[in-house]
Amino acid sequence: MKPKVSIIIPCYNSEKWIEQCVISALTQDYENVEVLCIDNESTDNSVTIVEEIKKNYPDLITGSASNIYPHCWDEARAVGLRIMTGDYVLTMGSDDWIDSSFIYRCMKYILSAPDQILALQSPIKGMRDHGEIYTGEVKHAYKSIAELKKTLLERCPVNTPTVIFNRKLYDDGFLKTSPEIYGGAADYDLYCRLADNDIFIYPAFEWLGFYYRWHSEQATWQVHEEAKNYDKMIQNYWKDKWKI
Repeated sequence: MKPKVSIIIPCYNSEKWIEQCVISALTQDYENVEVLCIDNESTDNSVTIVEEIKKNYPDLITGSASNIYPHCWDEARAVGLRIMTGDYVLTMGSDDWIDSSFIYRCMKYILSAPDQILALQSPIKGMRDHGEIYTGEVKHAYKSIAELKKTLLERCPVNTPTVIFNRKLYDDGFLKTSPEIYGGAADYDLYCRLADNDIFIYPAFEWLGFYYRWHSEQATWQVHEEAKNYDKMIQNYWKDKWKI
């Protein structure tokens, strides 16, 4: 049997998007997928919607996590990581959705060199609000750890919700994040720490089926509105450590 892929969906007040997101994860062409939807103390109808989905898809795994850190999914993802049973893991935003062949395409890429590719990211196809307006693709390119490090000191060159990790990275403690320090930008620091440990996030250069939703309520904008410049904090820390 093909390696199992766990899809973790942290959910916080996503009643507008959660059904499309969860259904897209549950209806993948890849034959060995488990889906975990972890609520992060939503105050809208998200939980009710997910419970209705579970009636038709009883294999859907649900759970909950305390909402401790603002504008991030780390608490819910941590719960998902603890209970997942997959060989690989993807954490996708509850306002995004994926093409039915997304996991199949990603795993085809990964399994071409499974001992080498421990983390894979892919381009996103952006869309506005309910998806009526598409905004083009966002992709990243770098060819070495050195180039990745250099880019990380300028910006985050990773499409976070597309990244599939080999669970070995979790088991070995490499997927720990620091939301208590970096809030919703903790993944940016995570990629720096992976690079620091010579773990390369391979960039797929073609779109594999991930739709990223841009809207005014998303955490990305809320993080940017915080008083702290997390990006600069992360860049300064790693610039000092790497002496680049």
